[in-house]
Amino acid sequence: MSSPFLHIQKSSEPCKDFPADPAQIYSFPLDPFQQKAIAAISSGANVLVTAKTGSGKTLVGEYQIAHSLRKGGRIFYTTPIKSLSNQKFYDLKKLFPGRVGIMTGDLKYKPDADVVIMTTEILRNLLFKRGTSTETVGITAALSLDQLDAVVFDECHYINDKDRGSVWEETMILLNSSIQLVLLSATVDAPEAFASWLGELKQRDIHLISTDYRVVPLVHGVYKDKEFHHIMDNTNKFSDAPYRAWLQWRSSQLKVADEHKSAVKARAAAGYDGGPVARKGGLKAFTHEMNAMIVTLEEKQQLPALFFVFSRKDCERYADLTEHTLIDSSDAASVRHIMDFHLHSYGEELQRIPEYHTIRALLEKGIAYHHSGVIPILKECVEILFARGLVKVLFATETFAVGINMPTKTVVFTGFRKYDDTIDRMRILNTDEYIQMAGRAGRRGKDERGYVVYLPDRDPEQIEVVRSMMTGRSSTFQSRMKFHYDFILKTFQAGTLRWIDLLKNSYWNIAHTKECRECEEDIQKERRAVETTELSEMERAEMSEHKSIHDALKSAVNAARRVEQRRLEVWNNRHMGPRWHKIINDLWPKYQKSIERIYLMESELAEKCDPTKFITPNLNALREFGFLQGISEEKLTPIGVIATEVNEGHAILMPLAYKDQAIRSLLKTKEDIITFLAIFLGEKGDYSGMEVGGAVRASLRILGDIATTCKEKERRVGASSPYNYWDLKADFVEIIWRFTNGEEIELLLQDYEIFGGNFTRLLSKLLNLLREWTTLATLSSDVETLTILSDAEKLLDIGTMSSESLYLRLV
Repeated sequence: MSSPFLHIQKSSEPCKDFPADPAQIYSFPLDPFQQKAIAAISSGANVLVTAKTGSGKTLVGEYQIAHSLRKGGRIFYTTPIKSLSNQKFYDLKKLFPGRVGIMTGDLKYKPDADVVIMTTEILRNLLFKRGTSTETVGITAALSLDQLDAVVFDECHYINDKDRGSVWEETMILLNSSIQLVLLSATVDAPEAFASWLGELKQRDIHLISTDYRVVPLVHGVYKDKEFHHIMDNTNKFSDAPYRAWLQWRSSQLKVADEHKSAVKARAAAGYDGGPVARKGGLKAFTHEMNAMIVTLEEKQQLPALFFVFSRKDCERYADLTEHTLIDSSDAASVRHIMDFHLHSYGEELQRIPEYHTIRALLEKGIAYHHSGVIPILKECVEILFARGLVKVLFATETFAVGINMPTKTVVFTGFRKYDDTIDRMRILNTDEYIQMAGRAGRRGKDERGYVVYLPDRDPEQIEVVRSMMTGRSSTFQSRMKFHYDFILKTFQAGTLRWIDLLKNSYWNIAHTKECRECEEDIQKERRAVETTELSEMERAEMSEHKSIHDALKSAVNAARRVEQRRLEVWNNRHMGPRWHKIINDLWPKYQKSIERIYLMESELAEKCDPTKFITPNLNALREFGFLQGISEEKLTPIGVIATEVNEGHAILMPLAYKDQAIRSLLKTKEDIITFLAIFLGEKGDYSGMEVGGAVRASLRILGDIATTCKEKERRVGASSPYNYWDLKADFVEIIWRFTNGEEIELLLQDYEIFGGNFTRLLSKLLNLLREWTTLATLSSDVETLTILSDAEKLLDIGTMSSESLYLRLV
């Protein structure tokens, strides 16, 4: 149902109400959708922009900043990932010098600035904590909502993320209606329902501005014999013929190659050694194809090119196997100068890291790789050089497409399948993912068109699969709200909020209510079908008697059974002829099925339309855990209060572990505490065979018993948790034990086959866990633990490999 607050703008029509005195003046013409967004912001309305990658929607968020600053207000700019926050900080501090700060999990710079960039999780936690007893502790203590005028949600389609999407929805619900909202999203299907919900929620006008327009059009295709063959144009019209011809060409080339191999083997088997067997044509190895394509792209002036590779190891391998130097000596000198300028402070530390030398050598050829396993400062060096046009070929994983504003002329896909940990196997890209990555092609103001090429490093996908992926519909906004323990705890701590109010205000409830309404309509439809049945009231009564006799026969024995059999004979004798034959064998079974369907649908409706039914067991479980007390007037216990400070760790097990006297008596050193906390980092693994200190091992054993007890309490009250919620995942405990006890990082990375960038991220999360444990001690006035941890953060300082960002120092 559409909201009266929703105003849908047609992006193709000219803007008629552009402000006479805009907060920002532009030296270039604005697209109609940008003009309309600026007009809406100037009118005080909320704005939702859905547009393709590279369309210029970032300008809308930047205008909101200028608009709010002119009014004397502050702005929070939220992003889904830390790397995007870092880059956005660099971009915005150039536009608004001296007025921009940043707040991420491990970085705090000018949190009281007029413009603060942060991850959405930090804003959500800040909103839950305002006015509470824990407001002055934890990472959000440095932030204030004073004079907050607007919030920009960049990449807000992350609300669809299965694991983190609820954070966006909760944040939007918690924000005061007086705060102006700008939501920037990738293209989504049917965004009207979501925009209507936001309009009703805030009781404030919201302008929905959607555009499929790209300033730089894309062409999608394949290469054959150095020629680009179009398979889809900018209108998303897929052409079967050229793709099918390309598949046939590849098949014939493979056949030639196979025949050549057979001939070589036959000659070897015959003992003939008369020189090589001549081969005409034939498909070359992928790296040969790749190098040939790079040469072709260079000749056709279609570089720089971004190769998407869905394997970190293959990113590095393909970069290493690129044969050509793609920049001249002058550009190579610029690469060396820029790297030395940004990395000089790391000196000898960098010299000991093999990856530094590998990446530097590649960059001096105009080649690079980029993935989550690369050390952050080296990854950012690659980004900086790519942005300056000094990287001509970049091999990157999907993460490069998420938010980071790094357009290129050509995008090359080496495959269309990625690993999905939710199903533990490879799957084809969905349409949104393909569009997001392909959208990196085509640089505004530089290119007439962008090129998207498929060069498979394995067997190519069949035509039906590719067509469906490229031309499928975008996803819609979906609610990912989770009403689990951490959500309930935070709502109780917030005091003025009630979980039932958040539930009723959620986008989840809109979809839920719609489902209930549809279920009611289905029930009414089924009832009407029953009422119009061919069976008369008398016939239904007779068949009910027939059913009761059959039911009685199932349990009757001896004399009672003979009585029921005689009743059945009498009934059968009374109900003979074609009419009763049809009733017994056709009409009555259909009638019964309809009645059963109505019963099941009514049961489902009763269950579905009472949202408290799945929250109440969780409330009972929290009482069993000792986190909640009272029935009619529920409130948090002391351990329930400290549990609200746990965001990185396990909301139940971490506070229970902290309050357990046996665990506290065992963990007497900072090394032990940090290693113990690593249990909350993992994804799998058993702790029984690990080589760690005895105190840590004993503490983990106790924690395992606590988890088992909680799981049993949960089962007893009918609550449920996600799969593996209570499992202890110890895959990183041993490496952290060795690290905190002074072993060399290079050796650990080799022993555990971990990329440097992944280890850095691991330590960043561990630092957050350590700070949360320290917060628990602070709230509990635990002087002993605070003394032990007074300098514990130094143990997690790894210098060059730290998560410090070069973007913070760029000018």
